[in-house]
Amino acid sequence: FPSHDNWGQQIFLSDVNGRAFENKYADINGSAYLFPDFKFATIELADGRKYTNVKARLNLVEHEVNFIASNGEEGYIGKGMVTSITINDTTKQGVKSYSFQSGYPKIDNQSFIHFYQVLSSGKLTLLKSINNIIEKRLNELSGEKSKEFAVRENWYVQIGGDLKRVKKEASFFLEAMSDQKEAINTYIKTNKVNFKAEYRDWE
Repeated sequence: FPSHDNWGQQIFLSDVNGRAFENKYADINGSAYLFPDFKFATIELADGRKYTNVKARLNLVEHEVNFIASNGEEGYIGKGMVTSITINDTTKQGVKSYSFQSGYPKIDNQSFIHFYQVLSSGKLTLLKSINNIIEKRLNELSGEKSKEFAVRENWYVQIGGDLKRVKKEASFFLEAMSDQKEAINTYIKTNKVNFKAEYRDWE
């Protein structure tokens, strides 16, 4: 794929069917984005173009990419145009990368434009769905109404061309990976895996 090291000198809103930024969330507590601040990212478009060192962030309400264009204008890339985005977050422990892809089959009211975090890939691909939902709150003492973002997370596996929502039970994985049943059983017993617990080690 063609690659451009300097997004700022290469791309305008018009190049990606983009639209100018509009802050629709000013009255909502929290953030609509995976990270509130812009991070350097690598973006791949549906037409094969690939860009690195993009200042971007991922909107988890609309599932679209917000970026800074060459003229400093902030905007969104047209829905469905981005097939993958890898966001690099710099921490005290070093740089951590978060890879997201779209284009997966429809499931649970999620369409092909929905971005999933890719936790592992191969014969069985493990995906994490992160949605920011806007919830309304009422303070019973003051009567004041407010809105805030609430995160909803689900895990899926892709086997062949199908997506299945993960059930936090050993039987689910044993069925999904029946050809590795013995190895999985051994792993479960050795590590005393609790499938009812949150899979924090997948994040």
